[in-house]
Amino acid sequence: AVLDMDIRKCMPCGPRNKGHCFGPNICCGEELGCYFGTSETLRCQEENFLPTPCESGRKPCGNNEGSCAASGICCSNEGCMVDSSCDQEVMFP
Repeated sequence: AVLDMDIRKCMPCGPRNKGHCFGPNICCGEELGCYFGTSETLRCQEENFLPTPCESGRKPCGNNEGSCAASGICCSNEGCMVDSSCDQEVMFP
């Protein structure tokens, strides 16, 4: 449980900072969906220079390699994929 305290939430990004960074070129949020390699994701590159790891999303998905980023979308720092375990109804019963 001590390790859990070291992981902080990734930087906010996107319009009105409603999303969070999932990788250097990925910004996702419940209300936004995901941005890939756009001006909304530029801020996410700053994560590369921070010494501590970060985590976004609530629920693990994609064989525990990613976390739910938006409704029906699972992201890791490598990219995103459609994942039904991240559907809105499943995440917010």
